[in-house]
Amino acid sequence: MSRARRVKSGMLIGVLVAAGGLAPTAALGAGGGHQHGPSAAQLAESKRLVAERQHQVRSVSHRIGVAQQRLKQLNVTAEVAFEAYDAARVKLRAAKHAVHTAHIVLSAANHEVDKGEARTARFVKAQYEGGGFTTLTAFLEPGGPGRLFSRMGAIEAISRSEHTTIERLQAARIYQGVVSKRAEAVQAKASTASRAATKAKSIAVAAVDAQQNVLTKLHQQQAHLQTLLAGAKSTASRLAREHLAALARARRRAARQTTTTTSTSPAPSPYSGSSGSTAGTVSAATAASALQSAESQIGKPYQWGAAGPNSYDCSGLVMWAYAQAGVHLDHWTGSQWNEGAHVSRSQLRPGDLVFFAYNVGDPSTIHHVGMYVGNGQMVDAPYTGVNVRYDGAFRSDYIGAVRPYQR
Repeated sequence: MSRARRVKSGMLIGVLVAAGGLAPTAALGAGGGHQHGPSAAQLAESKRLVAERQHQVRSVSHRIGVAQQRLKQLNVTAEVAFEAYDAARVKLRAAKHAVHTAHIVLSAANHEVDKGEARTARFVKAQYEGGGFTTLTAFLEPGGPGRLFSRMGAIEAISRSEHTTIERLQAARIYQGVVSKRAEAVQAKASTASRAATKAKSIAVAAVDAQQNVLTKLHQQQAHLQTLLAGAKSTASRLAREHLAALARARRRAARQTTTTTSTSPAPSPYSGSSGSTAGTVSAATAASALQSAESQIGKPYQWGAAGPNSYDCSGLVMWAYAQAGVHLDHWTGSQWNEGAHVSRSQLRPGDLVFFAYNVGDPSTIHHVGMYVGNGQMVDAPYTGVNVRYDGAFRSDYIGAVRPYQR
């Protein structure tokens, strides 16, 4: 390649990249296939996949919480069913014992009545028929009829006494029969209650087991999704590092190529705005104007890859808001991290960009950006399913802040 052609090529790459008309990786594609970084589409897709996996993990985690609460309720129900089952068994045992006792007492009463009736019958028969005693002998023996009537009166008195005893025994038998019937009724009721308690216990145990199976499957799904999320984060981190490396190669190559134009007036580096060497940061008024534009979009939906005016992703919202204030930013958090001066938390002012990373010690893992509002708050486009909103700026994954360059 001639010197003139190298100069033109270097200037073209620098102009296109600085103007945002060509993705850095596409610009690299003009200079050598082995130096290509990941495409903008690959970077965006890796970011989208991470957001999708995060949403899936949050969703299944929520379902696990609901399932755990349901399992807790079912366990309480099962405990109540077990208590009712135990109580029914105790009552059934007591009822069976009462029936058994009543039957024994009733049997004894029947036996006593039978014995009394048999004893009376034997006594009367013995008195009237035993020992050769007859009406004729009573008249012929000394004492005659008087003795006969006296003896008959004694027999009747004894018979009445025995009869009274038998009546009492019969009354006792009737009472014990009633007691026995009542005990049997109690036992029947206790048996019914025991069967119902057994069924309720079985249903409760089955419900607990089924819910436990649901929870187990959700935990398995969560573990699988977390594995997928870790893989997506790893891929996104690798692509981000490759992209940053490609940017560095582009800067070095552009610098080498542009130095050939003249020794006194070198062409500007395509990323001089990001280094801070030739351009100052935006004014407070410009930043406030950009922030006002971002706040005007609150309530609009998140959509991966969108940059307005009806929906946004995180870097798309930042890019759109600053574009309204006349400041160009790339549509990627990795680029936006390098498109301004880094400021400490104590130096933050409204409109500064706040960044978040999987590893707060590694900028290549940045996955989210918002615009600082003040008082620890930011406005951002969070993730799928959540609209543009105000949110806390100092989360655990906060990595740093940038004040964009005026360009």
